[in-house]
Amino acid sequence: MATEDEGAGVVEILATTAVPAFAMALGSAAVSMTQPSEALQARLQRFSAGLLVGAVVTEIFPILRMHLLITISESAEGHDDDANRRSSHTTAVSWPNMLAAVLGFGAALLLMYSVKALDLEGESEESDDAGQIADGDTRSAGDSAAATPSLGYVWLPGSGDEESSVKLRMWTSRLQAHASSLSRLTAAPEVDREAVDEEVHGLDYLVDSARRLCRGAEPMDRCSATRLRQHVDELIKDIGLLQEMDTSQVRDVDRQLRVAGASLLRVHSLAERATFRRWGPRPPPEIKPVTEQLSLPLGLIIAVLVDAMIDGMLIGLAGSVASTSGKLMAAATTFEMGFLGYSFACSIMKAARRCTAIFTLSLPPMCMLIASTVACLSAGYVENSAAFSGLVAFAMVAVLFLVFQELLVEAHEKEDGDAWHISVWLYAGLLLSAFCDLVF
Repeated sequence: MATEDEGAGVVEILATTAVPAFAMALGSAAVSMTQPSEALQARLQRFSAGLLVGAVVTEIFPILRMHLLITISESAEGHDDDANRRSSHTTAVSWPNMLAAVLGFGAALLLMYSVKALDLEGESEESDDAGQIADGDTRSAGDSAAATPSLGYVWLPGSGDEESSVKLRMWTSRLQAHASSLSRLTAAPEVDREAVDEEVHGLDYLVDSARRLCRGAEPMDRCSATRLRQHVDELIKDIGLLQEMDTSQVRDVDRQLRVAGASLLRVHSLAERATFRRWGPRPPPEIKPVTEQLSLPLGLIIAVLVDAMIDGMLIGLAGSVASTSGKLMAAATTFEMGFLGYSFACSIMKAARRCTAIFTLSLPPMCMLIASTVACLSAGYVENSAAFSGLVAFAMVAVLFLVFQELLVEAHEKEDGDAWHISVWLYAGLLLSAFCDLVF
């Protein structure tokens, strides 16, 4: 197994960690290039998740288990010859190491849920609106948002223009009417599913439209508009095929309706305002001269730094015990860090000046290298103590949290994220991890 080889030195750990760190830097540099398709993102995200889970199972957990279970050698006298002795080996749980692992487990969950509670999506939306305000354009009094030069959402002030206030009052009145209609439909002895579905979709549109009015309409960028036209053309073709089909062939009609429904979802996902996802990059808006001081999304920066340091720490700890384990962990995190670098850059480049943005984007790769180096150096002092078990458990749980709570969730939300030809990449990553563990 991979844990049987010797541990790597500091130089080798640095070289190994440089691979995912460079992938993150490359992802940040690719922000000006064309955005990858959602299907490709979902495939690579699932593949990366499979690699990470496989690496944890085949490389990291055996290291933790090796420190949780200690081997006790017992020697017994032979029956034929007093000089002959035979030894037996038994295993026992090291309770100090077990307690440290449990504490590391809990600390990792506490940290990751605390980072998740920072509300990264809200901060990203704030930076979106700040980027719009800083473009220096003057708006007329008839603009729908009547924006004030603040750095948060473009809220309607109490004495805002009458047109926007009237629209908002009209939207809330329509929401009340649709909600009352939905209440009547659900209170009927026999609930009409079709009518309820129609009312729910109407409420969904009204809520989205009212929130866009409150926060200010975000213009669709050129790339998204081009993709939207392509998806609309696909939807029109799908509906045209439906009209040509024989309605008596119910199975064929249902199959084509699924195709048209998928096209409709793609149109809706582009028409609806998107929010920041750590592994769901969106194209950044055109960078214009900044005339006001913008606020960086500190919660997002902290979360990304924590992600990078945890990955670096796990590579350093694994590599200090077994060189191959560190290399496999670095390979598994490469795809993850590439996506993280791209999406991080999309958010930072529109919230800061170029020099500040470049410095901020360079922090996670540097922190990853520093964390792996510190972990490797400290592992030599604490490897035989309970603290080592706590550190390994902490890093392992944090990585699994990122995989199951964020990476796979983001892949699931992409277009066709549940399709078999996309979800199968998760198992391809698991298979590759198992193969590398057996071969190397």
